Amino acid sequence: MHDRLLRSAFISLLAASALTGLVPGTAGAAPATRPGMAECDEPYDARETILNIGRRLAPGEKMTSPTENTELVMQADGNLVLYALGNPGGYKLPLWNSGTYGNAGAYATMQEDGNFVIYKQGGGPQTGGAIWQTASYGDHNDLKPVAKLESDGNFKVIGRKDDRWGTHWSPLRREKTTKLCAEDTAHQYRYWFDGDWAQSATVWMIIQQDNNVVIYRKSDGKAIWNSATYTTDYHTIDLRVGVDGDMTLRDWFDMDKVAWRTGTAGNPGAYALLQDDGNFVLYKADGGPGKGGALWHSGTWNKI
Repeated sequence: MHDRLLRSAFISLLAASALTGLVPGTAGAAPATRPGMAECDEPYDARETILNIGRRLAPGEKMTSPTENTELVMQADGNLVLYALGNPGGYKLPLWNSGTYGNAGAYATMQEDGNFVIYKQGGGPQTGGAIWQTASYGDHNDLKPVAKLESDGNFKVIGRKDDRWGTHWSPLRREKTTKLCAEDTAHQYRYWFDGDWAQSATVWMIIQQDNNVVIYRKSDGKAIWNSATYTTDYHTIDLRVGVDGDMTLRDWFDMDKVAWRTGTAGNPGAYALLQDDGNFVLYKADGGPGKGGALWHSGTWNKI
């Protein structure tokens, strides 16, 4: 998957300029990163960067999330790409792309009918020439169509479709905390799902759509570890730490179908941590950096 993303996303990398009219959905200055990202559960942050009806992303323009963890770029080659941002001026990791490269001059726009569309150069709602769309159009006039980047870095489109979930289209690329803890009765959704990603000071870690978990270093985007679980034999994968301390990659629709595990059962309270030294470590409940108690690690502490 990463090779396909790189091929499409980097045919024409450019320095994208800020887009006039893209403003955070709530007032106040946004910090560079969200507080609480080293805890077990994601902090609530309602800020958004919004593209309203009639606005467009022209070639070379971008919108950046309020926490500056991702940006959505309309590239000169016609590809719309969602990037995870690393160190200032450094490598950016492509998380998702529209696959519309090879259409120089294409632009994206949020339409009145609720559809978010990429048009060829010279095309438009009246003249045609659409090359990609979210198919989020509908007749619900009580909804306000909007395209937005949320504080977790995910891109969403709210259209006019009849959808009880409230999100009509999204690639589901959400930033998670660097600490993965076991579920309990009060926290039943502590897992990383297909498309989720996390970052430390030196690396990104992502569950790719090919079901492989990969750690990329920020210095050059090179993969330095993977779970070797790239396969089509699973519907979708999630990564979680069990109450017994075993960390597993499982089929979300069939929890008995395990693709990978650390084999560390018998350690209740264990948790995993993506560290600033580039290592992904599973610790005992009372362990941690500087304390010891590592049960398993990716061995990437010396590869950044």
